[in-house]
Amino acid sequence: MFREELTRAFWNRSFVIALALGILSLTQGYLEYIDGPSPSGSGYQDYLSRLPPFYNNAYDALIWAQQGLIGLLAPVMAVLPFADSLALDRTRGYLRLVLARVSYGRFLLAKYAAVLLSGGAALALPLVLFFVYTNLVLPRGLNPVVEQQRVLSAPNALGPFGDLYQSAPDMYILGLAGMSFVFGAVYAIFGLAVSAASDNRYIALATPFMVFFLAHFILSALGLPNWSPLSPVVPHWLMNITWLQILLSLGIVLVSSTVFYVAMAGRMRSRI
Repeated sequence: MFREELTRAFWNRSFVIALALGILSLTQGYLEYIDGPSPSGSGYQDYLSRLPPFYNNAYDALIWAQQGLIGLLAPVMAVLPFADSLALDRTRGYLRLVLARVSYGRFLLAKYAAVLLSGGAALALPLVLFFVYTNLVLPRGLNPVVEQQRVLSAPNALGPFGDLYQSAPDMYILGLAGMSFVFGAVYAIFGLAVSAASDNRYIALATPFMVFFLAHFILSALGLPNWSPLSPVVPHWLMNITWLQILLSLGIVLVSSTVFYVAMAGRMRSRI
């Protein structure tokens, strides 16, 4: 059952659309980072040679690229692959066929795991793929002169694991990808929980984004931007983001969504 749900979660058009949204969003931010000729142009290496050492580099490029649309689109990308599938399975009669051969509890657990993994991958994979690209076209190194750095590299400006950026920048970027995976997994479960309560797939897809955006707007208006749900996916957008703020932001959503999913799935059993 788990293998079947996993295949459905990753082998579908919505997952590809989520990846494409991520790549396009990062591209938009990356193009703002690159000054001068395109990396594929004939004069690009000459252009780089006239800049300070590592003025453009593979690490700063990815951080800058995240300052594009990807932060705001993150909850949409998380739910697109498979979060609405429970509503679809129920309304299309697929759920009755499945329950003829597996237990209800096993189905719910397989669904939960597949949604979690696909939502996380939808956010993490674009970052990993884009990091591979920046490593191919830009120098791998950081400018040691603070005045010539394009990205503020002080630890308090780069999130709770910002110390890694100077000592192990590859690990820092992988840490960003890991945080994106967790964020995507949590908000995908949020969408799944809504899908257990509503037969309308669009409600399941839209609700996580609406709650995310409303919470971000309210907390920013109250002067508490570091507590915004945006901080886990782009911890370098704001100064002094802490683990407490990130874990509390994600933990509240994950625990409440999981409890709601279990409760609504129990009620849904009588409607199948």
